[in-house]
Amino acid sequence: MSGIPALLRRIHEADRTAFDAVGAALPALERAAEALAGRLAAGGRWFNVGAGTSGRLAVLDAAELPPTFGTDPGLVTALLAGGPEAMFRAVEGAEDDEAAGGRDLAAAGMTARDAVVGLAASGRTPYVAGALRHAREAGALTVALVCTPRTPLLELAEIPVLLDTGAEVLEGSTRMKAGTAQKLALNMLSTAVMAERGLVVDGLMVAVRPTNAKLRARAVRIAAKILGETSERAEWLLEESGWDLPVALIAGRWDLAPEAARAHLASWAGSVARALEERPGPPGS
Repeated sequence: MSGIPALLRRIHEADRTAFDAVGAALPALERAAEALAGRLAAGGRWFNVGAGTSGRLAVLDAAELPPTFGTDPGLVTALLAGGPEAMFRAVEGAEDDEAAGGRDLAAAGMTARDAVVGLAASGRTPYVAGALRHAREAGALTVALVCTPRTPLLELAEIPVLLDTGAEVLEGSTRMKAGTAQKLALNMLSTAVMAERGLVVDGLMVAVRPTNAKLRARAVRIAAKILGETSERAEWLLEESGWDLPVALIAGRWDLAPEAARAHLASWAGSVARALEERPGPPGS
């Protein structure tokens, strides 16, 4: 008789632990999000650093931010032990090279203004430890997302975040509920930080890049909803703005030409929310 139904039920029940672990970590995640938002607002960058599953999740979250929130690809980046090749296959010994974590951050140009989030389910991955040590010595903000209590990375980071998921159904396979908890936490951190930067309005992605038919249709719906306009008017505004959603929203809200809308957005440091709230002053003001 197949054991698949019982195994699936066990995995499903175990995954509830990931949700509960993230809930228990909410105060630490709040501290981390506020600190990360502050670093970015002051002109810093955000680096995710990890190895194996944790590193791949770090890459995934960073890669999804530019299309979702219209950010520069250099604002939030990820370093994966073993380099890009490790995204698709294991690179022998890469996670054990502690010095490489610091070298990779240095090569990426990390400065004291920046923030480094180290991810390691075990809480002791040498590559991540090396990155956090280098970042802390340089004066950068350090955050650790780990799934095992009383581990070294919790001591290394300025803001430790423990996602205590416990033992896996498949012993030692942290790609399971530990990975799920880290993915949940990354989603929360990045979304909260981008909302703080004014890139979310009423639960809508107001800076999404409409790079295909599906996203162009979504941009039309977002513009129509926020501006209270017809779909036809919203699409016209987007076309006039070169399918730049923030510019189209501001142009429609304040009856501005695209260039004036772009200038108004720049005056609020790219915060779409603030640019929509604050009426532009007269020219030259």
